[in-house]
Amino acid sequence: MKKLAIVLTALLAAAFIFSIIDYVYAQESTPERGGGAAGCCACASAYAGTDDSNLDIIRQFRDRYLMTNPVGRGVAALYYNVFSPPVAHFIDTHPQVKPLARAVLTPVIAASTVAVDTTLPEKIAILGAVALACAALVVLIRRHHSKRARIS
Repeated sequence: MKKLAIVLTALLAAAFIFSIIDYVYAQESTPERGGGAAGCCACASAYAGTDDSNLDIIRQFRDRYLMTNPVGRGVAALYYNVFSPPVAHFIDTHPQVKPLARAVLTPVIAASTVAVDTTLPEKIAILGAVALACAALVVLIRRHHSKRARIS
């Protein structure tokens, strides 16, 4: 547990450092600098343009939740500097990967939609339902393992 706390602290520190160093890059991302279409390079590459409503949702999430605090800016800077440029390049040079990239982005879009387009009570209800489903899954897995242990 102590190692997990150290790792999380290091990740938060790295995110904070990226937010200080690279905030300007995330704000001024351009295709020439690897920023893709409208500063959302890997996502824009996956959706092959900037007109898709899914990209608008992701951008709204970025602007409302990430760019409003140091940790969020650090995450955005990490995305724009480290992760997104090579992924966008790969997607652009391998168009057959676009459907897979869109499938991988589906949970991100769903979570962003919930964050952007719901009220606080709706968010609490959704979070509660997800927590309940996770708890039920844990119970089912434990029951399965305990039955398996009795059989062995």
